[in-house]
Amino acid sequence: MKSRPPFSWTSMALGAAGGAVLGFLFAPKKSAPPGERPEAPCEPGTFEWGETAETDAFFDRHLNFYPAFERLVTLSNKCFARSLPTPYYGPEYTLFSLGDACRQEYMEILFLAVHGYGTGASKLLRGFYERAVALAYMLKNRDKVERFSSFAAVQEYKAMKDALKVTTEDQWNSALGEHYTPAEVMARFEAVRGDFQQTDCKKCGTKRPSISWDIDVASMVSKVGEPYTTYYLGAYTNANLQIHATAASALRVNEKDQASRQTDQRAEADFALFCASILLVEVFRHQNTLMALSLDDEIQECENAIARVWRDAIDARTRGGKR
Repeated sequence: MKSRPPFSWTSMALGAAGGAVLGFLFAPKKSAPPGERPEAPCEPGTFEWGETAETDAFFDRHLNFYPAFERLVTLSNKCFARSLPTPYYGPEYTLFSLGDACRQEYMEILFLAVHGYGTGASKLLRGFYERAVALAYMLKNRDKVERFSSFAAVQEYKAMKDALKVTTEDQWNSALGEHYTPAEVMARFEAVRGDFQQTDCKKCGTKRPSISWDIDVASMVSKVGEPYTTYYLGAYTNANLQIHATAASALRVNEKDQASRQTDQRAEADFALFCASILLVEVFRHQNTLMALSLDDEIQECENAIARVWRDAIDARTRGGKR
C-alpha cells in the first residue's frame, strides 16, 4: 500500500456550531452571559488516509487529487479558522455555524469516498446538500434565519411526541437529561407554535405543526438556482431513496457479481465526492459573502482545479473504454 501525507484542517479559533447539545435534540436558543463564549464542537484537526487497496485505486483514478484538494483545505481554513461571529446565536453566527457543519460533513464524505464506500458517501451527501441549500436560501433571505432557529422547538416536540409512544417519560428524562423534560420541551414548542402551523383538514379548519421550517427543499433550490439545480437529482433525490427503507435501497445490488458491485461503489464514491467538493466551494462562496473575506479569485481557482481532477478522470475512462 502507498503511504500518503495527511491533510491539516485548522480548527476554528473559537469553535463553531450552536450551543451545547444534549442527546439528539437542539439546545434552546439563548444569550451567552457576558464574557462567555458558546461551547465549541469537536475540533476537526488532522485528516489522515488509510492505506488500503481502495485508497490506492482512488488515487490511481485521480492522479491530480492532491494539488486540487490542498487548495480546498487552504480555503476551508481561511473561511472557518476564525473567531465566531457575534452576537452569539445571532443570524451571522447561525449561518457561519451551518457552513461549518457542511465543512465537517464534507470530511466524512471524503473519508468514505476515498476508501470505496460509495453508498455511504451518497447518504451523507443528501444531508450536506440540504444544509448547503438552506444556507444559500437564508443568505438571500436573512429574515428567515430566526425562523430556521426557532423551528428547533418544533423538531424537539415532534421527536419527543414520537419517542413517548414507545418509551416512558422516566426513560426519556434519563436519556436526555436537564432542560429536556417533556414539560420544558412542550413549553418551548408552545412559545413558537403559532408561527409553524399548516392546514390539516380544509373542511374542518384544523391545523397541525408544520413539516418544515419554511418552503420545501425543491422550492428553495428553484429560488437559489445553480449549481444546486444541477445536483438536485444526484445529491438529493437519488440519495433520499438510499437513506430510507425503500425497495430501491434493498434491491440496488440485486443479481450483480462482486466485481460489478465494486465498480458501482467506486463510481458512486467518485460522484458523491465530486458533488460534495463543488458544493463545499459554494459554501466557501457563502462564507465569503457573509464574512466579507475577499476570497473570490481563490475560490474560483479552487473550483477550476476540482473540475480538472474529474474531467481528467472522465477522459481517462473514455480512453480506456476505446482500447
